[in-house]
Amino acid sequence: MKFQQVYAVVDGEYRVLWVGGEWDEFALNGGANGAISNAVLSTSVMAHIAGEDTRAETRRMIDVVLEHRRTLRLEYRCDSPSMARKFLMTIQPMKDGRALMVHDLKDAWHFSPPLNRWHYDSTAKDAKCSFCGSVRLEHETTWTRCDDIGERHPTHVTYDICATCRTAIDHAVETVALGLETHAAVEEDKLPR
Repeated sequence: MKFQQVYAVVDGEYRVLWVGGEWDEFALNGGANGAISNAVLSTSVMAHIAGEDTRAETRRMIDVVLEHRRTLRLEYRCDSPSMARKFLMTIQPMKDGRALMVHDLKDAWHFSPPLNRWHYDSTAKDAKCSFCGSVRLEHETTWTRCDDIGERHPTHVTYDICATCRTAIDHAVETVALGLETHAAVEEDKLPR
């Protein structure tokens, strides 16, 4: 597994000010040619996130970091049809009302057989969790892990958030808001520029 890290600096209006790491490589490997660095700079990070609930939770995580000046960490999945990928997202405060969002690849494994290639469709009846990759098929009430769904993976999905991931996000946000983060809030002059 190749170490991979992508990061972005956003301001309080969620505008992308800077990107780095393997940003372009990750975008191109995922078929997201419109998400390369030159295309995202000065745009809202929210314009590049599918699903209203996913955008709302991302805003909530950035906002709590900026308000309380503490770091938030959350593990999530960002799979491709051929590979499961587990990331750690760290959002930390910076000077001047900015936040640094870092995505570190922690683990990866191949799906065998590969999943069907899927596409976002806001009208799709099948849903995919934006944070763990699980799928909820149209006539089902439960979420099925991508590792277990195999060839039944739908080709068109809308993005939503499963109950387990909502709980994890709530916990991460509450941890920051209550000051329970393992790292104490840092003083303004010690924040990354």
